Amino acid sequence: MDYERYISDGNLEKVLLGFATPEEESEYEFYLDIFPEIQTEKEEVERKLERLAFKEAALPPAHLKTAVMQQIASETGSPVATSTWYAKRKDVHFENVAPPPHQMRVHVGWKILLIALLVMIAASILASVIFFAMTMK
Repeated sequence: MDYERYISDGNLEKVLLGFATPEEESEYEFYLDIFPEIQTEKEEVERKLERLAFKEAALPPAHLKTAVMQQIASETGSPVATSTWYAKRKDVHFENVAPPPHQMRVHVGWKILLIALLVMIAASILASVIFFAMTMK
């Protein structure tokens, strides 16, 4: 088996993501010794996975680090800096991450569905009333 077929079959990704069986991992080690191109491809796949992970990562709310650092400072008795690098970023905004405890939040899609359902029920009742009114004459 040549290394290009080994790579294109997705075996390298299985090994890197930890989905490979022990036999597949030993096969990977064997091919890694024979084909140095697999090492190059491995490094490239790792860089792609790392970029994807950082691109899709969600930053925690800025106030969370401050709260944790203050808790640590109170337990250890030493002052701790509470500034965060992501609090200074202009493209990240966290507002009302969690709803207040006394308020329930509902997605707008459910609200639209409920309104449509109520309109259909009202239209059905109105149609029934009109139908029975017409048949009684």
